[in-house]
Amino acid sequence: MDTRPLLERFAATPLAAGLNHDEISRLFELCEMRKFDAGKSVFHEGQPGDALWIILDGDVEVSRNGKTLAVLGPGAALGELSLFRQLPNRSATAMTLTSVVGLRFPGPHLRRMRSSQDLAMLKIVNNLALQMADRLMALNEKVVGGGRKSLADARTELRKMVG
Repeated sequence: MDTRPLLERFAATPLAAGLNHDEISRLFELCEMRKFDAGKSVFHEGQPGDALWIILDGDVEVSRNGKTLAVLGPGAALGELSLFRQLPNRSATAMTLTSVVGLRFPGPHLRRMRSSQDLAMLKIVNNLALQMADRLMALNEKVVGGGRKSLADARTELRKMVG
């Protein structure tokens, strides 16, 4: 199977921003391509957090306790908390809304790269932090609604949303 088209699509994702060709190729070698039909689970809240996912095609709903936290599309990362925190279980559920093509990066490989202080991993962590900051800003806007609520009200709403 010719993997060049997948490699090129991965290279265009926010996760790969700033990586050189060798770093992208090395990281791509670690991943597994997976396809999902609409309505399928990528992972469930409470399952072991064993991998980072990148969506190449399709849309995925991320929810916690049955409440939608985000709908993510091509280029988005899923399961990044399993990379940053040694949580034993997933904190959310990811369900496909459409047919999805994703790349699964096993956590042990990424943690090994992180512990070796690999420069490519520093770039990846930076790129994930930027995606997480964007999500936090969107969630803040959703909860606070453009500054019309007090901080205390926003915190109360946020706690209700994420448990």
